[in-house]
Amino acid sequence: MVLSPSFKQITAVIFALVCLFFASKLLLIGTGFYPQPSLREILLLAGLVLLFNASKKIFYFILFPIIILHALYAPIGITFGPPSYQYIASVFATDMEESKEFFAQLSWLNYAYPIVIIGLFLLFRYFSQQGKLSLYKNKALLAVLAVFFLWDQAPLRFLTETYTASMKVKNELAQLNRFTIESQWGESQLTSSKYDDYVLIIGESARKDYHHAYGYPVQNTPFMSSANGVLIDGFTSGGTNTIASLKLMLTQPDTQNWEGNYSLNMIDMIKSAGIKTYWLSNQGYFGEFDTPISAIANRSDERIFLKSGNSFQSKNSSDFDLLPKLQQVLAQPQVGKRFIVLHLYGSHPISCDRLTDYPKIMDDNQIEKKYLNVNCYISSIKKTDEMLKRVYEQLIQNQQKNHRTFSMIYFSDHGLAHQITPNEISIHNSAGKSKRHYDIPLFKISSDDNQRHEYKAFKSGLNFTNDIANWIGISNPLLDPKQDLFSPQPDPDDYGLKQIIDKIEAEDDPAIVLPMK
Repeated sequence: MVLSPSFKQITAVIFALVCLFFASKLLLIGTGFYPQPSLREILLLAGLVLLFNASKKIFYFILFPIIILHALYAPIGITFGPPSYQYIASVFATDMEESKEFFAQLSWLNYAYPIVIIGLFLLFRYFSQQGKLSLYKNKALLAVLAVFFLWDQAPLRFLTETYTASMKVKNELAQLNRFTIESQWGESQLTSSKYDDYVLIIGESARKDYHHAYGYPVQNTPFMSSANGVLIDGFTSGGTNTIASLKLMLTQPDTQNWEGNYSLNMIDMIKSAGIKTYWLSNQGYFGEFDTPISAIANRSDERIFLKSGNSFQSKNSSDFDLLPKLQQVLAQPQVGKRFIVLHLYGSHPISCDRLTDYPKIMDDNQIEKKYLNVNCYISSIKKTDEMLKRVYEQLIQNQQKNHRTFSMIYFSDHGLAHQITPNEISIHNSAGKSKRHYDIPLFKISSDDNQRHEYKAFKSGLNFTNDIANWIGISNPLLDPKQDLFSPQPDPDDYGLKQIIDKIEAEDDPAIVLPMK
């Protein structure tokens, strides 16, 4: 039986519309903006595609490249969310080793999305031509008008957000790399500086509720849980990745626009009080193109980066490799005060790669396969706790030898979020998926501490540079002398940080307890 042409056309149109619907839905999911796109959002995109499909040239030379761009991002978008300033800034600050670890976090199923999306759109094009499905007369004008009216809407939001975030990062890097940053601190005074050496340890990706010191049932912080000093429960990061957070925490930020102010950075503030500064880092350093954090680090009097230069030559260094460097600094003859930063790699995803020289808390054979990443994560936190203990022991030895008193602070730049499937639990850096992403540990220990204090009080990361000044005993007209990072009282002003966190609509994302088999 020979089918009539009209039936063939109707069938082709039905197939075309079905392909278009599912292709539009998958493309929106892949952007990360719409984990569950509404019918209206899907139809908006489908309508735009129908307009572009009216012309072969417009479809292949305008629409199809946009589809390919969306499709290639889809493996990342469905796991980590939409493109943003934070992720694009991270691209500039990522070396080859980190890139491999980043893509290793993606499920192999993610990589099927580009093939399916592109395939469905091509099938739509084929069936639409077979069924003679077209919107006509003045096709180019219709397409231009559609783009104009939909520019900030669901179909094109991926492009507008990507463009905006890219321009923001580009301008920031231009400021850091092409112009000299002039300090605006002026001259500071030391009014109540108690210690000889001040050590600031910056952790990486360590979420507070995965620490035994904050109630996690596995004992992975023996030092932080028992040492004399001050433990703060309520410290909140400035952002959800290293650059977004630390550019606010290591400068006196613009609290209205939530931007870092590099002319009022922490290192320049400390140097303005006559203190010698050191920066020892296990994070990457590119040299020619600084990231915001390495640009601040470069303001230090002395700098040591374990990973530097060409990204292809970067290596997976252990945080323990910083200890001999610290010993070299402590051994230097010094009359005045010193400020030393240790920037760790901590629990950076993939956390299992942080444990090449440190044992896991549980043997992998003792736990279900889906919890392997959790085991690595809590073990990497224990390694950081061991790092804190070793730094403290070096400072004690130096005090006994050279009679230099000290105070040491540890905090993490940000936390992480979960992605849970029936077969795997991933702990990764994904903005907007967990309010607990902002919850970070904060601990201080000094050479004269003989008691332990634990305070539950909200502390905003946007006050951190001011807090560090008061910890050291630095006074400056631009600082608030009443700020106290280690008091039991909450910060009087968080500049909208709580409000930003409260707007996150994701369900609660508590720490996952590691079960036995």
